[in-house]
Amino acid sequence: MAWSASGVMGGTQMDQWDPSDLSIDLTVETMKAAFWGASVTPDFSQAAPAYGSAPWNSGESSGAGYTAGGILILNTTLALVSGQLRWDADNLQITSSTIIAHGYISYVPSISNRIFHATWFGAEFETQDGTFLVTHDPVGLAALDYTP
Repeated sequence: MAWSASGVMGGTQMDQWDPSDLSIDLTVETMKAAFWGASVTPDFSQAAPAYGSAPWNSGESSGAGYTAGGILILNTTLALVSGQLRWDADNLQITSSTIIAHGYISYVPSISNRIFHATWFGAEFETQDGTFLVTHDPVGLAALDYTP
């Protein structure tokens, strides 16, 4: 089965709130975004999803201007807005790049490369010596609805 949805990683969410106390701070700017092709099939219920571990151990985008491991996610914010906890950041861009991607993951290198979420673009996008730009949804990169 191919990549067909965006979402947060269930195992990471569970470990944030259970006694394992994963302690991912969404407001620090140490998280990275790594870009992937169509061959990956995310498992949103994986116990401990991590960059470099299956299924995220093959199929990463490559090409001029892109370095394996991805780019920093900058100017992160965490806010309560209209009954949601929203995580947002600057739009992502890779300048002077020649890559193809179907989506990206956000992960924390300092916490065993733990993946927080995955964003699927809905189609393949590419650049040819240009800027690969990801413009986030107005809600942000991820949101938790806390109203009934």
